[in-house]
Amino acid sequence: MRAQSDTIPERFIKSKGKTQFNYNIHQVTIEDLEGSPRTAYEYDYVEIEGKVTKAKILAALQATELEEIEDFTPEEAESTYNEAKEAINLSDISKLTFNQLDTYIDNNVTDLASAKLYLKKLSKVVLAMLKRQNWG
Repeated sequence: MRAQSDTIPERFIKSKGKTQFNYNIHQVTIEDLEGSPRTAYEYDYVEIEGKVTKAKILAALQATELEEIEDFTPEEAESTYNEAKEAINLSDISKLTFNQLDTYIDNNVTDLASAKLYLKKLSKVVLAMLKRQNWG
């Protein structure tokens, strides 16, 4: 949500069991009722219930961003999710341990062509993860 204040808002404001997290705080000059310029602060905020954690802040920010997307169909949302899930599952690196991944790269990325192929595969996995989390 969007808000405005005459003073710099605190990052966290607690009230009634919720915490308001203020972000994107920036100073603006606006005109008062008489037309004179004055300083104000505009910012966005999300409300978090219970204990504030990094995960809760990120989830609230992401949910706010997703709510602002108006031009979509349920079929598009489902398709994006399924494509991302399939790309991750089809990746032959998705189930490897870190040590196995090192070995895979050592054995399979041996020249420029194989490095290019691997970068394409890795980029698809990253893109799929971003789409699955609705960051893209």
